[in-house]
Amino acid sequence: MDSINQPPINTAIGSEIPEEVLNEFKVFLKQVPANRLSKGLRKLLIDYLFYNIEALPTDFKDLLTDLYWLHELLDGIQGKEIELN
Repeated sequence: MDSINQPPINTAIGSEIPEEVLNEFKVFLKQVPANRLSKGLRKLLIDYLFYNIEALPTDFKDLLTDLYWLHELLDGIQGKEIELN
């Protein structure tokens, strides 16, 4: 997956993340444990693939790449949620 190694840059954000976005992200992390979210999303993905393997959307590679990076983020956050309080 070459696209996983070099993701496209999100030009909507630019070089700095707005303070409002960071605050919303902190609220989200306080409400939703990264470990639980990561496990739940992985279970949903496996279940989806099990029942839809023959009819995946045409943009599934992009969706999978986005999920990969989300899981990388969640894996990096796990165990550090306590620092946000």
